[in-house]
Amino acid sequence: MAELDNSTAPSDRAMQRAAKRWRDWLKAQDIGAAVFQQQAWRAYADGHSGLISAPTGRGKTLAALGGPLMQAMAEAETPEGRASHGPRMLWVTPLRALASDTRERITGPVAAVLPHWQVAMRTGDATSRDKRLTDTGKAQLVVITPESLALLLSHERSREQFSQLRCIVVDEWHELLPSKRGVLLQLNLARIQALAPQAQVWGLSATIGNLQEASDVLLSAWQVQSPALIQDMRPKPFHLHSITPPLGTRMPWAGHLGLANLGEVAKLVFSAPSTIVFTNTRAQAELWHTALASIWPEDAETLAIHHGSLDQGVRQSVEQRLRAGTLRCVVATSSLDLGVDFPAVERVIQIGGARSVARMVQRAGRAKHRPGAAVHVEAVATQAMDLAEFAAVRELAEAQVYERREPLRLCFDVLSQHAMSAALAGGFRPPELLAEVRRTAAFRDLSDAQWQAVLAFLEHGSDSLVQYPQYERLHCADGLCQPANTGVVRMHRMSIGTITAHGAVNVQYLRGARLGSVEEAFIARLSPGDVFNFAGRSLVLVRLENQTAWVRRSAEVGLLTPAWAGSLMPMSSSLGERMQQLLSTAAASPAADDAPHARELQWLQPLLQLQSQRSLVPGADQLLIEQVGNTQASQGAKAAPLFVYPFAGRVAHEGLAVLIATRLAHLQANTFAWACNEIGLMIQPTLPIDANAVDWAEIFKLDGLDTDLRSAVNFSELARKRFKEIAQIAGLVQSKVPGKKSRASDRQLQVSASLLFDVLSKYDPEHLLLRQARQEALDQELHLPTMQRLLASIAMRQIALRFPARHTPFSFGLWAESFRGQLSNETWQDKVRRMATQQERQAAGEPGPRTGAPRTRPSRSGAPSRGAAPPRPRAKGTLPQGTRTAARRTPQLQDRS
Repeated sequence: MAELDNSTAPSDRAMQRAAKRWRDWLKAQDIGAAVFQQQAWRAYADGHSGLISAPTGRGKTLAALGGPLMQAMAEAETPEGRASHGPRMLWVTPLRALASDTRERITGPVAAVLPHWQVAMRTGDATSRDKRLTDTGKAQLVVITPESLALLLSHERSREQFSQLRCIVVDEWHELLPSKRGVLLQLNLARIQALAPQAQVWGLSATIGNLQEASDVLLSAWQVQSPALIQDMRPKPFHLHSITPPLGTRMPWAGHLGLANLGEVAKLVFSAPSTIVFTNTRAQAELWHTALASIWPEDAETLAIHHGSLDQGVRQSVEQRLRAGTLRCVVATSSLDLGVDFPAVERVIQIGGARSVARMVQRAGRAKHRPGAAVHVEAVATQAMDLAEFAAVRELAEAQVYERREPLRLCFDVLSQHAMSAALAGGFRPPELLAEVRRTAAFRDLSDAQWQAVLAFLEHGSDSLVQYPQYERLHCADGLCQPANTGVVRMHRMSIGTITAHGAVNVQYLRGARLGSVEEAFIARLSPGDVFNFAGRSLVLVRLENQTAWVRRSAEVGLLTPAWAGSLMPMSSSLGERMQQLLSTAAASPAADDAPHARELQWLQPLLQLQSQRSLVPGADQLLIEQVGNTQASQGAKAAPLFVYPFAGRVAHEGLAVLIATRLAHLQANTFAWACNEIGLMIQPTLPIDANAVDWAEIFKLDGLDTDLRSAVNFSELARKRFKEIAQIAGLVQSKVPGKKSRASDRQLQVSASLLFDVLSKYDPEHLLLRQARQEALDQELHLPTMQRLLASIAMRQIALRFPARHTPFSFGLWAESFRGQLSNETWQDKVRRMATQQERQAAGEPGPRTGAPRTRPSRSGAPSRGAAPPRPRAKGTLPQGTRTAARRTPQLQDRS
């Protein structure tokens, strides 16, 4: 703190006294100020804005809180400083659970040094007292989410409400940065900058690869020339211990639930006072909670579940008990992995791969969440490839190599919503709002024509919708734009935010509390009397009415568990590349017992040896392509499948499978099915394809990528799917109607959006939202940017063709995935187990490699390959006129928590 005192002007007695009071409070709490915290306080005192980056548990909260509190203490010595109206500080958080936790953490220091301050929470979980404190301007510090901030800014009182604001802290900024919620927050910050230009902005982030860009985006509205970038450079030990079966024990090469490891997980749980078990999906969390409950020897109240679809009351009860240390175990998703402080938690268990270095480190930081404590996580392998991921994550985390978070640009649905909010807040003049919007990174490149298109959309929807008054929401006259009528005001405020409805149905006891929500499609498959698992309970469906599933407790364990639609967790390219390098190195020379990754790689040795015998473990500069079995299909048999291993993650492989199938169909008319996992993809043709006759450089070329992806699938339907969410955010369709308690059903929303999509496609094909829907379909459904980077990487690799007679360990996992969604009276697990046993028997008696005729071909980059045979002439098959690739996607469990 001496450094802080030295930076204060000697005549500024008030700041010196405030610094002493802050220092005394820290000393009373036995807290020693870290260097990065002192740097942050000094930078704030000097009037800077910036970004604070530090590992989990290092004290970022105090780093961001100290400067504003010292400033407020100094100002409170004057009558003007104590009599301010409205919040002096906003703390923006991405999660409701994190908001509640943050309020608990900051209330203590605030009450100690500023007893006249009121701390309120303004989220979907806020109490009526908190809302009253915020709305009346009696709360000096408000913990808030981006959606609630947008709602406050939609009121005319916001001009006065935020005029005295001094500081805005954005917690976990890296989570908001790559989403539309981050775009909405950028626009809100630009509006606050116009209302309170004296306010300083500080972001907090623990793990991000593009820290400078993140800072620039956050502070774009303030146009800060040299933002303060403060990092805690002290290394924090990261320990990842992988849980594997004994050597020689069979372990699946595919799968994701990992319930076979239930016994090991139970041992870990009961060896610690309090544990969080993290899963990647809500459905997986429900299944793991049910499995643990079936063998739980203690009071059932000591086991709980936490995810985003549970009711506020259920989640808050779990969080309170976790803080109090009365819970032995909580099974959770990402709803608890961001900055939530539970000192009682001593152990974190991750089920399966987290698919991201940053996510694994974040989750590991929930245990022993105290400054100076090492980060430790127990990682449970659910299938063999998880072991390679664990080894790669450990190495990258120790080197602090984290994933980039790419910000979104030009989201016109969010801009349309923001413009309507500005209209509600007393109206706006288009040139002034345009200048304000262009200060954000998201809309820095907004053209005049695009801005006029946004205004035209809000005024009448479209030229084809001008006859329908419900689409007239904005009225502009004499240079001022205001809501068209009072109905528009009510409707807009009910739909503010970018988290769109997915046909949720409330689940509620007949005579009791609400438990949460499940998807409408899941409930629609049930009949009264069916038993299902939800919220850690076995429930029997009594009836379904008014978008509410009325239930009661059941004594029997349900056989059905809901799954939620959402986005797959993409595996980062750096993680995939390191996995491939580790596997290649391990196959060439087994790891020594004292090597950093000996445990994982030694366990994988038998599988890697078999992979080498039958095919190849590809190096970092190789792309392995396998064609398993005979290339010519006999009568009634399937053609030999193709397996490609880019090690780029399931999301990237989905798009690559579409592209490969499309371009193979250009050679000959065919029908394809495919399956994907984290290391590769399988293409199953109906008619035989000779991999030797394919010009693979042509298949993986970057030219024509956009066109081929559009032609590969029913692109119009993908755009239609994106249009539904865009239309909700932009206010074109409504999920809530004033005066009605229930939301519109998912089917109603889909029908409304589809009708509008068809009308606009026919009469206004260049409509602003249609163009956005098409672009999002390319970027988010077909993953165009990811595909561009992947093809550029493949162009630098050598194509290695192998023709194993039987499945390899790599191909077996993809083969297993391909059976999902097929009709059979044999379970997927039994079918895979039977095939695995057969493979093991064959491997045990296999004298040597049977790889057919291995061929290595140069990549498009022209890099020579050792021993490469001269290429065979390319097949001159052409795609008949009108023939399309009939591609069938294998269903995958998807979830967004």
